[in-house]
Amino acid sequence: MNVEKTAREKSELTGGDWLSSRREFVAGFAALGFFACAEKEIAWAEATPGWSGLPARPEERPLDFHALANAFDAWVMDPAHGLNTIAKDGRQVFPSALQGEQDGGLTTYAPMALGKELRGEGLDGLATSLKGYFSEPYGLFLDGAGATLCEYWYLMNVTAMAYGLIRLRFVKDPEWLARVEKSATRLKDMAQQIHYDFNSQGYDFAKAAAFTRQDIYRQPDAVGGYSYVMLLAWKLTGKETFLAEAKIAIDRYLDFAANPWYEIPSGAMAVLAAARLEAMGHPTNAEKALRFVLDAKIGLMATGRWGGREVNGLMAGFCTEPAGQTYSMESMVTLPYLLPAVRFRPELAGEVARLALNVSANMRLFYPEYLPHENQSRPELPPMFPYERLSREEKGHSPYATGDFAAHRSIYGGAYAMWLDKMIQTQGDPWLLRWDLGKTDFMEPDLPPAFLYYNPWPEAKRVTVAMPNKEDRLYDLMRKKPLQTHAGTGELILRPFEAKAVEIRS
Repeated sequence: MNVEKTAREKSELTGGDWLSSRREFVAGFAALGFFACAEKEIAWAEATPGWSGLPARPEERPLDFHALANAFDAWVMDPAHGLNTIAKDGRQVFPSALQGEQDGGLTTYAPMALGKELRGEGLDGLATSLKGYFSEPYGLFLDGAGATLCEYWYLMNVTAMAYGLIRLRFVKDPEWLARVEKSATRLKDMAQQIHYDFNSQGYDFAKAAAFTRQDIYRQPDAVGGYSYVMLLAWKLTGKETFLAEAKIAIDRYLDFAANPWYEIPSGAMAVLAAARLEAMGHPTNAEKALRFVLDAKIGLMATGRWGGREVNGLMAGFCTEPAGQTYSMESMVTLPYLLPAVRFRPELAGEVARLALNVSANMRLFYPEYLPHENQSRPELPPMFPYERLSREEKGHSPYATGDFAAHRSIYGGAYAMWLDKMIQTQGDPWLLRWDLGKTDFMEPDLPPAFLYYNPWPEAKRVTVAMPNKEDRLYDLMRKKPLQTHAGTGELILRPFEAKAVEIRS
């Protein structure tokens, strides 16, 4: 894989003892004459920090996720590397880490499978493998085949991805839709039993009771992830009871005065659930949900520099881990949920765009070619696999990239590079990206194409939008009005530091 020089280089031209690791368990286009005037008025502007505190533009250019995804995909799927194996029950399994040998669970299989689906390839044994993670005795998807209990954040995370796979591959198959209904019903029963209080570690289905091994593992934010799972179940089955659950759960989540963060997938899913429900008329607050995600004050989102390198937008692991640590999976997993939310609540576009741009650049610190050898634990391993953890300081170096427990490079996190590859398209300028707002919307994948553009520069930029058909119309989601098009193309004027969400309508 080609090594991209950093901008800086160019400018010089834990768990408790019962856990072995944490893995286990756009002003629209008016007339061209208008733009000539606009260029004079806003030829240069100063960036003003948004409420998240994220910079308008990262120092480094965004990573080439297409190259990363291709290299990652090829290495993992090559049988010679021993990462793509078949279990005794016929399931295709992947270890959670590059050096792992055991089944990495649905936490690893699902992001791999969804990444392959988004790349238009899919996994041949998807039906057999996904079925293997469905517990017939308990009637729902669990992280491990044959498991009897699951932590709440894992439970919501793997269920959301399983439903996403069903939406993309099996949406017309009554057998699979029956599994969705059965599993959502079991989750509903569980949530009602615990009175929507997820302030424990997880649920033991064999005992039909919540469990907590240590207080540091309590996961109150899982109710936000539960809302998204119920909303997705409603979209798949049409059962109104699941919509009602989604509303109850998002209300509970947003009733928290203080950020209930335990693990970021739950909070990220809650943003999309809140945005969709708010667009449907339910009185919720998607911005508050987003503020919970982009929270640097409690140590969830990193800001500033570590050892002179920007870490803005990178996300911590669970809330009770040591301060000054971020994780590759948590840093990437936010975007597939936050970006679709912009279609429904376009006022979120600015902060989401800043996060996406900063993450797409600063993720480089998890990849070995962007750090000196002494700032990482295993520089000799294949470069397309990200380190699992980045520490502010470790072993006398800052930052320092390493793994969690015995392993170093992540497959369950690295798989999200395949998702980001299909969400991002460059627009000539390496820092000016087009983000697909529909690619990871597994609730409603058949909605019209929609995109987020963001200009991180202090001067105005033009972007040409090519539409599939000459009859298509370009619609500004923020201003709720059509934009001028000609012969199947539209031109966006992006003012300095402006984010614009548009939809292509037939």
